[in-house]
Amino acid sequence: MSPNSSDLYSEHVQKKITTPQNREKEKDAEDNRHAMKLRKAFNRIKQLDASFSSEEIMPKSSAQSIKRGTIAHITIGLEDLNHSTKKIPVRAQVAVTSEDNTKPVAIRKAGTSQIRLAEAAVGFTTDDQTSGIQEPGRRCSANGTAMTKSQASVALKVKRPTELASRKPGKVVLPKSGRTAGANISDFSQVAAAACKPKTHVFFLKVHKSASSTVMNILFRFGETHNLTFALPTNGASQLYYPNYFTTAMVEGFAPGKASHFHIMCHHMRFFQPEVARVMPKSTFYFAILRNPVDLMESSFTYYKMMSPFAKARNLEEFLNQASQFYNASAQDSHYAKNLMTFDFGYNHNGNFSAKHVQLMLHTIEAQFDLLLISEYFDESMVLLKKALCWDLEDVVSFPLNSRHHSTKVHLSEGTTEKIKSWNKLDWELYVHFNRTFWEKIDWHIGREHMRQEVRALQQKREELAKVCLQEGSSVVPMSIRDQDLAPLQYGKAQILGYNLKPGLDKATRGMCRRLVTPELQYSRLLYRKQFHNKLLKFRNPAHLPKLHNRRTF
Repeated sequence: MSPNSSDLYSEHVQKKITTPQNREKEKDAEDNRHAMKLRKAFNRIKQLDASFSSEEIMPKSSAQSIKRGTIAHITIGLEDLNHSTKKIPVRAQVAVTSEDNTKPVAIRKAGTSQIRLAEAAVGFTTDDQTSGIQEPGRRCSANGTAMTKSQASVALKVKRPTELASRKPGKVVLPKSGRTAGANISDFSQVAAAACKPKTHVFFLKVHKSASSTVMNILFRFGETHNLTFALPTNGASQLYYPNYFTTAMVEGFAPGKASHFHIMCHHMRFFQPEVARVMPKSTFYFAILRNPVDLMESSFTYYKMMSPFAKARNLEEFLNQASQFYNASAQDSHYAKNLMTFDFGYNHNGNFSAKHVQLMLHTIEAQFDLLLISEYFDESMVLLKKALCWDLEDVVSFPLNSRHHSTKVHLSEGTTEKIKSWNKLDWELYVHFNRTFWEKIDWHIGREHMRQEVRALQQKREELAKVCLQEGSSVVPMSIRDQDLAPLQYGKAQILGYNLKPGLDKATRGMCRRLVTPELQYSRLLYRKQFHNKLLKFRNPAHLPKLHNRRTF
């Protein structure tokens, strides 16, 4: 071939590569490769299921639904998908030698030898009969008797890293670490605080009915103030494909194959980590918040009363006593009535989990998330979050949003409480485990006395803002909300409270106060218009909403 012919041939190839048809083929090829990757991951889940028993840890799904994004959640055994691990204190480590996948699974924590999370050596007690969780300050032995401080210290002692290294480690079957290590909460010190750099890549799993709307408002305000980019639902929707598994196709502005430009993702979704990892960078800080399943179900029954599981039951007691009559496990909205938190984390809420399955679920969530907060200790949670993200006190102060009026809350008997725990077994296991790790993080990284000081400072800041911003000094019932643009969504039989701002505030103060009390739907639409000002909102009215007095706010 002559030089001229070679040049013509190269030019022809270049033109062929850059044609629209070839670009479309390349896009299809990339989609097919991604779908194949997810199929392989799903097949590994099925093999994992088969290795245990007929018990189902994840719902089954066809290859076609995988390509659509309705994908089974991946827990362990995936070595080809990016994932995260965190470092834990030496006191919480134990050696693992098993190579059998049917035995307790080993987890590699950054900066340690082969280890797995230890079974709890301490517990927390409380006098609250509705929770059954032990009080944070009191440590108990395995048989439930109180332990002295010295006994508790002995119970926490484990092998040193040098001793661990002398033993042959077992095979690790969790995914390879994909996110940047070191997202842990550093030990509290002035030196650490001075060197701390605020984190701006944040993922928040918005668990239903767990004070998550208030946390979402905190993230909205921080992102807007610092001009960050949100991973928002397409067309201005309020959720990311919920209750289906999350898929990247539901994120406005996401382009496969291009570097991610999103800072914060916090809308409702059913968690699927491989798809989230395609949107958020590896350095992202992952966190979520949990609530006592007893209180959560009482709230859900009121808020989701129109959903099929609750619609015909006169009260929660009747539903629990005749669950087989009211509950249909195959109904699309069944998750609102059983193990709702487990469902949001991506697991099968109807699964007949063994103790081994539960441990796998807990260990996997612990490996995927940097921090799990507890809504019953909301102020402590915000202090812990502030420290983990290296934010300021002003960044995490808030007013409660999407909270109910006390008249719609029902007192539960001890018998009903126990029935709720049994009915929501998976949620209960989830809550007990992460309530324990929550207080361990406080003890390890902050200390109780310093936490009390931080909480008081946060509460004082909230009180100061309430005096500046709120006309009544607190929340008001729906009928008393004067600015309907600030009226929250009223759903089910709950009366969701709102706020009235003081008149006569200057422009800057009013803007600050207004952001503090703006409900999530209105704030989400505001951010969508700001971020995608050339696009029209298609989902102005959420589907299947009741016709109530503040309908105009939707």
